[in-house]
Amino acid sequence: MAEDEIVGDGGNVTVYRRPDGSRYALDKTGRGTEWSADAAIFGRARFDARHLATGLWDGSRSIEARADGVEQAISSTRSARRRGSSFKAG
Repeated sequence: MAEDEIVGDGGNVTVYRRPDGSRYALDKTGRGTEWSADAAIFGRARFDARHLATGLWDGSRSIEARADGVEQAISSTRSARRRGSSFKAG
């Protein structure tokens, strides 16, 4: 996540672009969601929550590699879903 570029404000979330061009958004608590390339950006980001984020959320492209070399997706007990311009915990 450290290499990801801040794109801007997505409406109560900050939108980031990965080196491969895909996007995700984080709310102020670090909960995230994947973000489409054509979703609206409303100007400069107001916060950067990467230090709070795990990089793992429902639909996330982030994975954890186990010691045996098998990749395993990790899901959290909480998820963030985009509803309009804000996140709702599920």
